Amino acid sequence: MWSFNLLLFWGYCGIFIWVMFSLESMAVDVNECADTTTCPAYAKCTDTPDSYYCTCKRGFLSSNGMEQFKGPGVTCIDIDECSQSPPPCGPNSVCENLLGRYKCNCLPGFSSPTGNNWISGNPGRFICTDINECLSSGVCQEHAECINTLGSYKCRCQVGFISHNSICKDVDECADPRTCPEHATCHNSPGSYSCVCNVGFESSGGKERLLGSGEICGDVDECARNSTICGLNSVCTNILGKYNCSCLPGYFSPAVWTPEKPEDFICTDIDECSQDPSPCGPNSVCINTLGSYSCRCNKGFRPNPGGSSNFTCQNVNECADTTTCPAYAKCTDTPDSYYCTCKRGFLPSNGVKQFKGPGVTCIDIDECSQSPPPCGPNSVCENILGRYKCSCLPGFSSPTGNDWILGNPGRFICTDINECLSSGVCQGHAECINTLGSYKCRCQVGFIAHNSICEDIDECSQDPSPCGPNSVCTNTLGSYSCSCLEGFRPNAGGSLNFTCKRIPFKCKEDVIPDNEWVQLCQVGAAVEREHGSFCTLMNATFNVLDDACENRNTVVSLKSTVESFASVLEQTSTSNFTKEETSALATVVLESVKSTTLAAFLKPSANVSQTIQTEQLEIESKIIKEECNEENMTFHFKAKGDEMKIGCSTIEESKSTGTTGVAFVSFLGMESFLDESFFQDQQMPLAISQRKVKMNSRVVQGIMTGEKKDGFSDPIIYTLENIEPKQEFERPICVSWDTNVEGGRWTSSGCVVLEASETHTVCSCNQMVNLAIIMAYGELTMDFSLYIISHVGMIISLVCLVLAITTFILCRSIQNHNTYLHLHLCVCLFLAKALFLTGVDKIHNKMGCAIIAGFLHYLYLACFFWMLIEAVMLFLMVRNLKVVNYFSSRHIKMWYLCVFGYGIPGLVVAVSVGVQPQGYGMHNRCWLNTETGFIWSFLGPVCTIIVINSILLTWTLCILRQKLSSVNAEVSKLKDNRLLTCKAFAQLFILGCSWVLGIFQIGSMARIMAYLFTIINSLQGAFIFIIHCLLNRQVQEEYRRCLTRKIKPSSESHTSGILLSSVPSTSKTD
Repeated sequence: MWSFNLLLFWGYCGIFIWVMFSLESMAVDVNECADTTTCPAYAKCTDTPDSYYCTCKRGFLSSNGMEQFKGPGVTCIDIDECSQSPPPCGPNSVCENLLGRYKCNCLPGFSSPTGNNWISGNPGRFICTDINECLSSGVCQEHAECINTLGSYKCRCQVGFISHNSICKDVDECADPRTCPEHATCHNSPGSYSCVCNVGFESSGGKERLLGSGEICGDVDECARNSTICGLNSVCTNILGKYNCSCLPGYFSPAVWTPEKPEDFICTDIDECSQDPSPCGPNSVCINTLGSYSCRCNKGFRPNPGGSSNFTCQNVNECADTTTCPAYAKCTDTPDSYYCTCKRGFLPSNGVKQFKGPGVTCIDIDECSQSPPPCGPNSVCENILGRYKCSCLPGFSSPTGNDWILGNPGRFICTDINECLSSGVCQGHAECINTLGSYKCRCQVGFIAHNSICEDIDECSQDPSPCGPNSVCTNTLGSYSCSCLEGFRPNAGGSLNFTCKRIPFKCKEDVIPDNEWVQLCQVGAAVEREHGSFCTLMNATFNVLDDACENRNTVVSLKSTVESFASVLEQTSTSNFTKEETSALATVVLESVKSTTLAAFLKPSANVSQTIQTEQLEIESKIIKEECNEENMTFHFKAKGDEMKIGCSTIEESKSTGTTGVAFVSFLGMESFLDESFFQDQQMPLAISQRKVKMNSRVVQGIMTGEKKDGFSDPIIYTLENIEPKQEFERPICVSWDTNVEGGRWTSSGCVVLEASETHTVCSCNQMVNLAIIMAYGELTMDFSLYIISHVGMIISLVCLVLAITTFILCRSIQNHNTYLHLHLCVCLFLAKALFLTGVDKIHNKMGCAIIAGFLHYLYLACFFWMLIEAVMLFLMVRNLKVVNYFSSRHIKMWYLCVFGYGIPGLVVAVSVGVQPQGYGMHNRCWLNTETGFIWSFLGPVCTIIVINSILLTWTLCILRQKLSSVNAEVSKLKDNRLLTCKAFAQLFILGCSWVLGIFQIGSMARIMAYLFTIINSLQGAFIFIIHCLLNRQVQEEYRRCLTRKIKPSSESHTSGILLSSVPSTSKTD
């Protein structure tokens, strides 16, 4: 209780004093600090009950050095804490003095928990500690260790690495050959290495890897460690670092020992007794033992006592004893025994041919009692001891003479004595016929017996003649002779009857052409001077041919005839003959060369296989004998760089009789006068025949004996050398000389081109021909008339297209969807035709030509696609004839049609350029390449559109014919059958259907189709102008209005021209 009273007392006292003090102060004290100028700058004013005092703020010092001061004259000066020692920021720092403060920053490599730029008065204590950079990953590169230093760090390569360009690279200790001891291999590893003893060595500690620096690798003696390492029956040989295994003598291993596969090495016993020949020699028995063998002689043999190193067995000769066999017997020693045989004329008593031992005797044989008798027919036999004696019957004789005894030389045989060998046995013209033991007389062939006299038979009087057709029969005494008529020779086929066969080559009468001057040359009539040289050469050719034809029984020298023909060819090449004379002379020369060569084959003794070369021609001939016995045999003939290949099947198919021969001829210079002007082939189409051609090879000739000359199953291959290198745009034609066409012309029948290179052309023919190569080059050479028609027609079309385009643009009253379609078609056609006329022949710049071809491709495709649009629109409008404003009712936008008409052609051209850009531009014109399939990028869409347009136009005309009778009266007034038919026919040309005429330019109608195609399609622009402008009534009115300058109301009804200019359309395109 007293404590509470005491507390209450002190409370009242305190309150009293505070109240009293406050009242006193309020009455007397003045606050000097209220005036801000009482203390100087950077000083703090402190008021006291009766006064005040000033103290400088932290970081400042009074000018009088006192902490508390009054009055003026004293200022607060900034303290430079950074100049103090020690500095306030501590070690490893930088101090910066500020007004009343200072700022601390750590040196690089140090940090403070309070961060840099610490200012005195900020919370925390500023102290700089070292940054351990090594605690961060990636401070040093790979294979380096980080070492922290005061304020920094350094990197040091690990052991086994060395610094190179600030990169720690592995030290290759194995580069020093002394790193590891001998017979050890050093293995380098990152930062280290190891030494491993080589195979067959081990360290001194018995380990494979060396552990200590003083260890070495010593050889392992595998043979000592494992005595059975090589297996049974083998020898182990230790060598440095390895060992070798070999078999003991008498043993063999099929596999050679290798340390990689020691299990394959197995030594097995060699069975010497199975060897051939046996090691014991002949007449012995070999006994194999383990690792060796032994020998033993067969029965009847004994070991050779000669002391030879090789074991041999010697035969025991039992026949050395003469009493071994009985009398009249022969002893024969055998390798292991002997046997006895009775001599000729004796037989053993036991009946065994070969016998041994005593008790057997040889008994004489009575050969004369045998059947048949040993002396043969027509003889007498007499038996004697061990032999027999033979004698012939009368009328017979033996070359050994009579009384022949067995054992005498020769063979006894009784032959008939030919009495006919003696002269005068029979009368004249009779032949003696020997008989067995006698003879008889008979008239010779060609004679007949009459009163015991042989008279001649006249065989030539028989019918038919014994000589056969085409022959002459000449009777001779006892016989007749046959000879062939001129132009025939005896058949060498081996027939029993004489036959005449036509000579397999032509003579003069066969090759004389049906030519007036040739006939005059032959009769020796006087000819004009300009034909004199022609007759001279023609007669010279016939003289050579006559020599071959008339001297049929003598050998024809092929070499001399070739030289004669060479002289004729040399003079022909320098002569100026007419075309008919050249053709006739060439035909005669070719046939004469063939005939003389065939004549030479008939007597091949002096004309074996040979090659004859002259300046004008070269011929290689070959006589075919046994070569064709080989299967699939082929012969190659070469002459002047040309070659012919013919198979045995073709030679056999030619049905050659007697001598078989084949020849190949190459004529040099004949192509100069027998040139391309003689090329004519009615079977080729007009397009091909109008190509420019030139002769580009020598004329060659194949010759073969045999009747068949063509229609062979296997073709004959000719390889002809090109006179001029073949160009890419040229196409070779294999042509043969046909004498049946205008006296001689080059034709392409019977031969085809197999292969053509720059230097050679390969032809395949099913006949033996006179062959050459004609090179077709360039494109179709257009007739001048077609050229004029096409250019005049296109110029007319361009003028008409300009008029049509002007009409569709300027005549606003007729503008609608239909006229817009016509306008786009006219623009495309105008650009295409204009570019074709001006740029199709600009071939000098290859890139420019390709660009022109690309634009032509695009423009002509656009023309056809707009033709397709016109055909479709025409069909739709006719089908919906009752719908007056079809376009507006169907909302067909014009830009849809533009996308189709211009976009799809552009897409086709873009794809074509991407697939085959080289297809644009040719050597002679700026168009698509027609020699490859690239042209179908144009023909494909065009043919498709032509077919579609033809179908749509036909369908449209059928619908229109049905509906025109039922439309409104306004349309009926427009109906005019003749005009409608004309316009419908013209739509075929406007819509491109007439382009189909280009497909039918073949055969006999090719020229007619070419003219129709050129006329119609060059005037396509004129057709458009005539149909859509001149024959359109609305356009006619506009023309009249422009000419008469009369203005008509715009409300007048309009008629569209697209429906054959007869279907109304009053709408306009906005």
